[in-house]
Amino acid sequence: MDDAGVYQISDDIALVQSVDFFFPVVNNPRDFGRIVAANSLSDIWAMGAQAITAMNILAYPAGKIPVETIEELLIGGSEKLTEAGVVLVGGHTLEQETFVYGMSVTGTVHPDAVVSNTHARAGDLLILTKPLGTGVMSSAVNEDGLSLRQYKDFVDTMSRLNKYACETLLQFDISALTDVTGFGLLGHGLPFAQNSHVKLCIDSEKVPLFDDLFNLMEQYNPKGVCKTTEYIEEFTYVEENTDDRKVKIFSEAQTSGGLLAAINPDQAPEAIKALHNAGDTDSTIIGEVCPRESEDDYYLHVK
Repeated sequence: MDDAGVYQISDDIALVQSVDFFFPVVNNPRDFGRIVAANSLSDIWAMGAQAITAMNILAYPAGKIPVETIEELLIGGSEKLTEAGVVLVGGHTLEQETFVYGMSVTGTVHPDAVVSNTHARAGDLLILTKPLGTGVMSSAVNEDGLSLRQYKDFVDTMSRLNKYACETLLQFDISALTDVTGFGLLGHGLPFAQNSHVKLCIDSEKVPLFDDLFNLMEQYNPKGVCKTTEYIEEFTYVEENTDDRKVKIFSEAQTSGGLLAAINPDQAPEAIKALHNAGDTDSTIIGEVCPRESEDDYYLHVK
């Protein structure tokens, strides 16, 4: 359950490959295109690799959506590919009633430089680079429930390339890395912990969230985005006084979320400063990697 497949083709080069596609999370086609590209590219950076090529995957009900809308969508995706220095080399379209857009992405990395989610060290601190809550925000968008400022923050966050955070974090002593997307913070944290034979201790008070998220959550509580709960439940211990709303958000699927990194504790403050200077201003230390006290110990601990 790492973020992408890695296939070594020479002593110095390994291919890193991933594919992702999903339903619209905003109503503006160019914004959605940008978000799709950022999300699809993220898996490559989550492996410590450099994205080099992408292919579009598009399915939509032909004749029911204006050509201009599709054009805006693809322009939005191409804008982010250009920003990332990634070449669009083709794609495939399909006529169907359900609208989805995504990308297949290929990257490269030196085989010895792959950063997986399998080597987190006990004692390392945990850094998260983007706020959580995209499911709630997307539900609010569908009902015109966001202010212009909230909408801009929401779209800007999801459109933000994890390329910059990856490049910054790789300057430090990182033991493990993943991105927080469809399985949510806890769902991506579980294999992070299991593969490394450690426990992730998360401080719920330190996890960054979108502004005014709990008020929005009361009005626009998304359905079907907390499927991770059953997957993580038996492996997770939640302290008694922890806010249930936060645990739900931590279990919620995220669209184009941030990177979750385990970092040498001596370097964590400097890394946070560097991330902020690079533009990832929500980056925060959210907890630490703890040793498991026994084989029966939990893999995730939320307080």
